[in-house]
Formats: sequence, structure tokens, C-alpha cells
Amino acid sequence: MTAPEPLRGHLVQLRARVDAHFEAAVARSPSSFRCAEGCDACCHQRFSVFEVEAAPVREALARLAVDDPALRQRVADQGADGGLEHCALLVDGRCAVYEQRPMICRSHGLPVAVPDPNPGPEDPPGTLVVDHCPLNFTDAPPPRDSVLILDAVNRPLSVLAELWSSGAQRVGLAALARATPEK
Repeated sequence: MTAPEPLRGHLVQLRARVDAHFEAAVARSPSSFRCAEGCDACCHQRFSVFEVEAAPVREALARLAVDDPALRQRVADQGADGGLEHCALLVDGRCAVYEQRPMICRSHGLPVAVPDPNPGPEDPPGTLVVDHCPLNFTDAPPPRDSVLILDAVNRPLSVLAELWSSGAQRVGLAALARATPEK
């Protein structure tokens, strides 16, 4: 599916804002982040994405099939492995489609504010709690400016997803990994 260019542009802009937030957070507290090339702790899960994010991943996988067929085959094999306990796009500790990685991957590692799953009776509605990778911020809490309000990303992403393909189901990254590239 080819997206209307304005929607693709909005996705690129949202990604850029999250990437910039991440870079600023690291600049603020460089010793508090363990996120770096080779750290794949957050990739040891199975993820699904909206179609709006699946499309660029498909495109990246199609380019990979041309540029590095052996790596593309490894990704496909991992996608077919139902017992795999990490993202099918993770090969040798690296994301095979890093530049087109979904928003969930771009925000991992950041301290994020999410709705409190167990608010107390005295907590106002919409109380947020801060969560982060247990490898990060082990010596001090994250600075307030480094905390990403997750709804500020998820809401516009959901709107883009609905405009892109109304009512579409989420797509597993493993399904994308094992799919045969379109010619």
C-alpha cells in the first residue's frame, strides 16, 4: 500500500520528534543511559505495529532483499520461528531495519510517563507514573524534561494509523519479517 505523501510526512515528523527527544535526554544525562549499539535488551519481545508503520518496514525489508539477500533471509527465517523470543528483525544484536524501526523501538530506553495502572483513591484521574528501562537511571531519577509523555506519541500515531488504513488490524513484526518481498 502506498501512503498519501502527507501521511508519510507526518509519520516522518513524529519519528524525528521522538528521536530528537531521545537525543536531548541522552545529552542531559549521558551516564544514565545504557542504550547504545549492541544493547538489545528491549528487543526481547514480540511486537506488532499499525499498518502506517508496517509499510516503511516492508520497504526497508524489500531494499534489504536487494542490498543484502543473506541478511534478508536470516530475518525471514527468524520471522518463521514461532519460538523466537526476540524481535524477528533483530540479527546479531542489531536491528535489520534500524532507520525504519517503529515508534515503539524509538521510544524504548526513554523514561516514559504512562497512566498509573493502580491509582489510589486520592490520586486524580489521569495520574501518570514514570517508567524506564531498568538498565537506565540506576543512580538518579530521570530529569523531568527527559520524560516522554507516551500519549503525546501514541495519540497522533493512532490518528495516522486510522487515516492510513481505517480499521486495519495491527501487523506483527514477525509476519513482516517472514513475508516474501513484493516484486
